[in-house]
Amino acid sequence: MASTLRRSRRRELVLTRSFTRAIQDKVRLESPRAAFFADRTNGHTHTPLASTFEASAVPVLTSRPSMILSLYRSTNPHQPVHPIHRLPPELLVHVFALGSVDNVMFPVLVSHVCHSWRAIVLHTHLLWRRVSLNPNSNVHMWKERIRRARLCTLDVDLASYPHARSLYDIDLVALQMHLLAPHFSALRSLDIRFDSYAPYLWNAALGPLCRSTSYLWDHRSPNPGDRSFNNAVEAPKLESLTLRYPQNDDFKEFNLFGGFAPKLTRVTLEGVRLTWTPELFGNLSFLDYTHHGFSHGEEAVGEILSMLQISSRIRELRLCICHKETTFQALHLRRPLIGDDDVSLPFLTSLSLSLGNEDSDIPSELITIVSRLSVPELKNLCLQDRCAAALGSSSRHFRPPAALPTFIDTICRNTSLRSLMAKGRWVEPSLLSGLAAQLPLLKSIEVDNIIIPMGVSENVL
Repeated sequence: MASTLRRSRRRELVLTRSFTRAIQDKVRLESPRAAFFADRTNGHTHTPLASTFEASAVPVLTSRPSMILSLYRSTNPHQPVHPIHRLPPELLVHVFALGSVDNVMFPVLVSHVCHSWRAIVLHTHLLWRRVSLNPNSNVHMWKERIRRARLCTLDVDLASYPHARSLYDIDLVALQMHLLAPHFSALRSLDIRFDSYAPYLWNAALGPLCRSTSYLWDHRSPNPGDRSFNNAVEAPKLESLTLRYPQNDDFKEFNLFGGFAPKLTRVTLEGVRLTWTPELFGNLSFLDYTHHGFSHGEEAVGEILSMLQISSRIRELRLCICHKETTFQALHLRRPLIGDDDVSLPFLTSLSLSLGNEDSDIPSELITIVSRLSVPELKNLCLQDRCAAALGSSSRHFRPPAALPTFIDTICRNTSLRSLMAKGRWVEPSLLSGLAAQLPLLKSIEVDNIIIPMGVSENVL
């Protein structure tokens, strides 16, 4: 008796699409593979592709044995290698580093392209040195990126934007600074910007930079004999510091990094008061300083001149005096008294002076400071107007300050200017045209982004 389970006829073999692709990957034909790597732009094929084993024996790669397996490891040793994978890993690292400058998430994007690029990115620690924090940042992601940076110095950016969905408050800033606290000694640059107002933001952001333990997450009362409260935060690798908070209303003065940062050369400050010490700011070559506005008159002049006297090695200075309406007296540490002698800046070659948004005239403090400076090597002078820059308007919409003639005579005394740039309320044609006789070395004048050679400046202005 025939079994009922026996098939009456043989079924045809049907392969699924995934199984078919798996078979095709195992059985490779030379002609389709060559056509796949064909150069459709030039109409000819590339040079013959090396196998995995041959590519791993390239002399450039034998010096980096740790990269051979990660770049050219394949399940099929005879699988052809694309020409881009034959580039030296060092060259790809430089390309990835350039991309990371423009986009902080570039290392993550590149690591998702292929396994070889992912291996390069994960083994290149300097690609993970940038830390960009905002109110919406994922703290756990940045903690992992800092771990991948290993022993590399860090470039930290902590910024808020006025039209963002969420804004910074004291708790959020304290949380992010707590994430960065163990890595302060590895800072290469620190950029903190607050564009929206919230109380005590500087306390939360700069408090951890003044001592190793911050009161924000340790509520014990300070004890002068307790080292955990008195140990200063060290920043031996810090080269650039930017602190901006225009709407700050807290006049507290901060002594950052224990007053010592030997490699600090670039500083940008706005809306913050810092203790200015030679050990911290004595080696500056670039200073962009917007006065906090808590001091006025002779007090502000003495404060700024004492800062410039300490940072006498600067080569580029950007200065802006802003006034604030305050109903209290700002108490600050006593600064060294400045006599009637001039403050010498022997290395200064570029000077930029700016008018604030609400200043109708040149601040008297700015005129006094300029008259007290000795700048024998000054070559470039820029006269900026923040109000004109914000509105995108030219100089004809603004009335020149009444003190402009006195200021021009003061700034042009004992200088060897080569170029002069004026915008907004600084532009006064009669005064600018008369500079040709006073400054024989002046080559050009730039007025509202229009460069005028000195030979034709008198006729144009």
